[in-house]
Amino acid sequence: GKRGGRAMSDWVVNENWAGDGVNAESDVLGSIEAMKHSSGTEKVAVIREELQADMMDKASVFRTEESLAAADAKIIELRERYSRVTIDDKGPTFNYDLTEALELGNLIDLAETVVLGARARTESRGAHWRDDFPKRNDDEWMQHTLVTRAENGDVSLSYKPVTQGPYTPMERKY
Repeated sequence: GKRGGRAMSDWVVNENWAGDGVNAESDVLGSIEAMKHSSGTEKVAVIREELQADMMDKASVFRTEESLAAADAKIIELRERYSRVTIDDKGPTFNYDLTEALELGNLIDLAETVVLGARARTESRGAHWRDDFPKRNDDEWMQHTLVTRAENGDVSLSYKPVTQGPYTPMERKY
C-alpha cells in the first residue's frame, strides 16, 4: 500500500495535465443555470434516442468512412438541437430532468470523440473494425488517440505512444 501510494503521488506530480482546473466549475454552473432557464423546444429523450440509434447504426463495431461521416453530420445536427433543449423540472433538489440533460451533453461529446478518432484511424483493431481498412497497422497506429476541445469549441486529435508491457501485441485471429 505504501509503495502504491508513493507511486500514485509521483505519477500525479509528473503527469502532463491538459489544464490547471482553476474555476473548472464555472462552465458547468453556467450550463446548469442556462438549462434551468431555457425556453427551448427540444426534448432530451428525443435527442438521446436519435443519438443512440445513429451511433449504433453508423459508428458501432463495423464502420466505414461513409458511415462515420454520416454519424459525424448527425452529431453536428444533434449538438445544435441540444442548444435548444428544455427541461420541465426547474427545481434545485434531486433534479433528474436536469441530470439527464447534462448527461446528454456529455454523450454528444463522447459520440463526437468516438467518431473523430474512428475516422482518423485507418485500420481495424479489436472492437474497431473498418470495412474500408480491414488490416491492422501497428507501424502507424500502435498509439493512443487523445481528443482535446479548445475553448472556442474546436476539437483536435493528438496521439500518445503505447507503453508496452510483457506481452507482444498481435493481431487477433479466429
